[in-house]
Amino acid sequence: MTVRFFPTRELRRSSLIEGFFSRHKVSYELVDPSEDGQRPWVKIAGDVPAVEVDGRLFVNPNDDALKKILHLE
Repeated sequence: MTVRFFPTRELRRSSLIEGFFSRHKVSYELVDPSEDGQRPWVKIAGDVPAVEVDGRLFVNPNDDALKKILHLE
C-alpha cells in the first residue's frame, strides 16, 4: 500500500493526520505540493490536507475515514 500525505500550510490541521499515522504506525511519504507538478489537483493541498492511498485521493479525512481507508481495526 502506497500512502502519500500532502500537508497544509496550517500546521494544526496537518499535525492531526500525522498524529494519526504515528499512533497507528502507518508508513507514508510526505509530499510538498510544489514538488509534485504532475497532478493539477495537488494545488488544493495548500489549503486542505489530502492523503493519497494507492492512487486514490482523500481530501481532509478524519480519523474514522482514515481507519476505513487504511483498513485499520
